[in-house]
Amino acid sequence: MLARLSGLLRGPLCQRLLRYALVGGLGIPIHLLALAFFLYIMGNGLYPLALAFAFEVSTNINFIFNQLYTYGEQKHLSIKAWITRAIKAQMASLSAQIITYFLALMLTSGLHLNPYLASTIGIVSVFFYNFAIAHRFVFRQVQTRH
Repeated sequence: MLARLSGLLRGPLCQRLLRYALVGGLGIPIHLLALAFFLYIMGNGLYPLALAFAFEVSTNINFIFNQLYTYGEQKHLSIKAWITRAIKAQMASLSAQIITYFLALMLTSGLHLNPYLASTIGIVSVFFYNFAIAHRFVFRQVQTRH
Protein backbone atom coordinates (compact mmCIF):
# COMPACT_ATOMS: atom_id res chain seq x y z
CA MET A 1 0.00 0.00 0.00
CA LEU A 2 2.85 2.37 0.82
CA ALA A 3 4.46 1.61 -2.55
CA ARG A 4 1.19 2.42 -4.32
CA LEU A 5 0.87 5.72 -2.45
CA SER A 6 4.48 6.53 -3.30
CA GLY A 7 3.73 5.82 -6.97
CA LEU A 8 0.74 8.15 -6.90
CA LEU A 9 2.83 10.93 -5.37
CA ARG A 10 5.40 10.59 -8.14
CA GLY A 11 2.85 10.46 -10.93
CA PRO A 12 2.50 13.22 -13.51
CA LEU A 13 -0.83 14.47 -12.13
CA CYS A 14 0.60 14.85 -8.62
CA GLN A 15 3.67 16.63 -9.95
CA ARG A 16 1.43 18.97 -11.90
CA LEU A 17 -0.70 19.57 -8.79
CA LEU A 18 2.42 20.42 -6.77
CA ARG A 19 3.62 22.83 -9.46
CA TYR A 20 0.17 24.40 -9.64
CA ALA A 21 0.22 24.78 -5.85
CA LEU A 22 3.64 26.43 -5.99
CA VAL A 23 2.46 28.92 -8.61
CA GLY A 24 -0.74 29.52 -6.63
CA GLY A 25 1.24 29.97 -3.43
CA LEU A 26 3.40 32.57 -5.13
CA GLY A 27 0.25 34.15 -6.54
CA ILE A 28 -1.23 34.82 -3.10
CA PRO A 29 1.28 37.57 -2.20
CA ILE A 30 0.80 39.03 -5.69
CA HIS A 31 -2.95 39.08 -5.08
CA LEU A 32 -2.50 40.64 -1.63
CA LEU A 33 -0.17 43.33 -2.98
CA ALA A 34 -2.66 44.12 -5.74
CA LEU A 35 -5.44 44.22 -3.14
CA ALA A 36 -3.39 46.60 -0.97
CA PHE A 37 -2.76 48.81 -4.00
CA PHE A 38 -6.43 48.95 -5.00
CA LEU A 39 -7.58 49.49 -1.39
CA TYR A 40 -5.10 52.34 -1.08
CA ILE A 41 -6.45 53.97 -4.24
CA MET A 42 -10.16 53.22 -3.69
CA GLY A 43 -10.45 53.06 0.09
CA ASN A 44 -11.90 50.32 2.29
CA GLY A 45 -15.44 51.31 1.37
CA LEU A 46 -14.84 49.89 -2.10
CA TYR A 47 -13.35 46.61 -0.84
CA PRO A 48 -15.58 44.48 -3.13
CA LEU A 49 -14.35 46.35 -6.22
CA ALA A 50 -10.72 46.34 -5.06
CA LEU A 51 -11.01 42.59 -4.45
CA ALA A 52 -12.34 42.01 -7.98
CA PHE A 53 -9.49 44.03 -9.51
CA ALA A 54 -6.90 42.18 -7.40
CA PHE A 55 -8.34 38.84 -8.55
CA GLU A 56 -7.97 39.92 -12.15
CA VAL A 57 -4.33 40.92 -11.69
CA SER A 58 -3.37 37.69 -9.92
CA THR A 59 -5.37 35.49 -12.30
CA ASN A 60 -3.49 36.84 -15.31
CA ILE A 61 -0.08 36.53 -13.67
CA ASN A 62 -0.87 33.00 -12.45
CA PHE A 63 -2.00 32.02 -15.94
CA ILE A 64 1.35 33.06 -17.40
CA PHE A 65 3.34 31.25 -14.70
CA ASN A 66 1.21 28.11 -15.01
CA GLN A 67 1.61 28.12 -18.77
CA LEU A 68 5.39 28.49 -18.51
CA TYR A 69 6.09 26.29 -15.47
CA THR A 70 3.22 23.95 -14.55
CA TYR A 71 2.44 23.10 -18.17
CA GLY A 72 5.88 24.00 -19.53
CA GLU A 73 5.96 21.09 -21.96
CA GLN A 74 3.27 22.94 -23.91
CA LYS A 75 5.47 25.99 -24.60
CA HIS A 76 5.30 25.40 -28.34
CA LEU A 77 1.87 27.00 -28.57
CA SER A 78 1.19 29.70 -31.13
CA ILE A 79 0.14 33.22 -30.14
CA LYS A 80 -3.42 32.33 -31.12
CA ALA A 81 -3.36 29.26 -28.85
CA TRP A 82 -2.00 31.38 -25.96
CA ILE A 83 -4.79 33.91 -26.40
CA THR A 84 -7.38 31.14 -26.61
CA ARG A 85 -6.00 29.62 -23.41
CA ALA A 86 -5.95 32.98 -21.68
CA ILE A 87 -9.63 33.47 -22.51
CA LYS A 88 -10.41 29.92 -21.32
CA ALA A 89 -8.47 30.62 -18.12
CA GLN A 90 -10.56 33.73 -17.50
CA MET A 91 -13.79 31.82 -18.05
CA ALA A 92 -12.72 28.80 -15.99
CA SER A 93 -11.43 30.84 -13.09
CA LEU A 94 -14.53 33.00 -13.00
CA SER A 95 -16.52 30.42 -11.04
CA ALA A 96 -13.65 29.94 -8.58
CA GLN A 97 -13.31 33.70 -8.26
CA ILE A 98 -17.01 34.09 -7.55
CA ILE A 99 -16.82 31.51 -4.76
CA THR A 100 -13.68 33.14 -3.34
CA TYR A 101 -15.16 36.60 -3.72
CA PHE A 102 -18.35 35.87 -1.78
CA LEU A 103 -16.49 33.86 0.85
CA ALA A 104 -14.10 36.78 1.41
CA LEU A 105 -16.98 39.25 1.56
CA MET A 106 -18.84 37.08 4.09
CA LEU A 107 -15.71 36.77 6.23
CA THR A 108 -15.07 40.52 6.21
CA SER A 109 -18.64 41.68 6.74
CA GLY A 110 -19.98 38.80 8.84
CA LEU A 111 -16.99 37.86 10.99
CA HIS A 112 -15.18 41.19 10.59
CA LEU A 113 -11.97 39.48 9.55
CA ASN A 114 -9.11 41.46 8.13
CA PRO A 115 -9.64 41.82 4.34
CA TYR A 116 -6.25 40.28 3.55
CA LEU A 117 -6.87 37.26 5.77
CA ALA A 118 -10.38 36.82 4.37
CA SER A 119 -9.08 36.96 0.81
CA THR A 120 -6.34 34.43 1.55
CA ILE A 121 -8.82 32.04 3.19
CA GLY A 122 -11.07 32.33 0.14
CA ILE A 123 -8.23 31.60 -2.29
CA VAL A 124 -6.95 28.60 -0.35
CA SER A 125 -10.50 27.24 0.06
CA VAL A 126 -11.04 26.88 -3.69
CA PHE A 127 -7.56 25.61 -4.60
CA PHE A 128 -8.49 22.03 -5.57
CA TYR A 129 -11.58 23.16 -7.45
CA ASN A 130 -9.52 25.73 -9.34
CA PHE A 131 -6.85 23.16 -10.21
CA ALA A 132 -9.46 20.69 -11.46
CA ILE A 133 -11.15 23.15 -13.82
CA ALA A 134 -7.84 24.57 -15.06
CA HIS A 135 -6.39 21.12 -15.68
CA ARG A 136 -9.53 19.89 -17.43
CA PHE A 137 -10.60 22.92 -19.46
CA VAL A 138 -7.68 25.33 -19.84
CA PHE A 139 -4.39 23.47 -20.07
CA ARG A 140 -5.46 20.52 -22.18
CA GLN A 141 -2.83 19.19 -24.51
CA VAL A 142 -3.30 20.67 -27.98
CA GLN A 143 -3.89 17.98 -30.57
CA THR A 144 -1.80 18.34 -33.70
CA ARG A 145 -2.91 17.09 -37.09
CA HIS A 146 -0.67 14.72 -39.01
